[in-house]
Amino acid sequence: QDKDVQLVLMAGSGDRAFCAGGDIVHLGNIAFENQLHHKIKTFSKPIVSIGDRIVMGGGMGLCCNSRYRVGTERSVFAMPETRIGFFPDAGASYFLSRLGHMGMYLALTGYRTKGYLAKHFDFTTHYVESNDLGALRNDILNCSSEKDLKDCLDFSHRSDEISEFTLLKHESEISACFSATSVLEIMNRLQASKSEFARDTLQTLSMMCPTALCITHKMQLLCRDLTYTECLEMEVDVSEKTFALGEFREGVRALLIDKDNQPKWNPSSVELVDQEVIDDCFKLSVGWKPLP
Repeated sequence: QDKDVQLVLMAGSGDRAFCAGGDIVHLGNIAFENQLHHKIKTFSKPIVSIGDRIVMGGGMGLCCNSRYRVGTERSVFAMPETRIGFFPDAGASYFLSRLGHMGMYLALTGYRTKGYLAKHFDFTTHYVESNDLGALRNDILNCSSEKDLKDCLDFSHRSDEISEFTLLKHESEISACFSATSVLEIMNRLQASKSEFARDTLQTLSMMCPTALCITHKMQLLCRDLTYTECLEMEVDVSEKTFALGEFREGVRALLIDKDNQPKWNPSSVELVDQEVIDDCFKLSVGWKPLP
């Protein structure tokens, strides 16, 4: 309501990341986190996020829910939650599900989207060279209206070529494999493909939590037809049951606490995941509502 505030600018405080998912230590409060993301998404004044360097997990929520999103050649976007026994949250059930089979691939594998490719996936709205960020920030802070802001960002935007060696080179194979109706079928299709890309992708999936993969797959499918608010509500509901399964606790122990990188998933493979357990995670409603 402050008339002196024309816009909000968010940027990383250091030189390593915009936000690398440090919210993990507070992950027990998904409800509060999603209220924040909803407020960012629906805020009446323009919010600009400068997603330079690492933008992961909750960082993608902060950035991708902003109205204007600036990336650079150093930007690295990823939702690696299945590696720690969880599912992509912070609004990722919405913005990844809008990417169809490619979004499913990104959600399950935690693939790191770099540079201008993030603009292709709409993770960013503008792309600038990192050397120009200092001047851009000053120009943004001198904007007196949203029109000025748009003109400033559009003027600073640089087009870049997406290398033929990026993920898009494998788009048809991703579509063929990740259109499957289950994680097990995705893995079977990758196995049958026999390409180097399929082999590497299968290896990546084998390192992820089987239960988290199945929860993520179901959520991505369901959220394709839901509104943004409904997606956030589902994330909160499903998180309650997911935490209770204990896989997230084990993933954090193995990767972030003991750092032995040897999580003991239970069940240990996708073949052993009980579909009833997965379906049960989607039956709870905790009555989450966005902030007014």
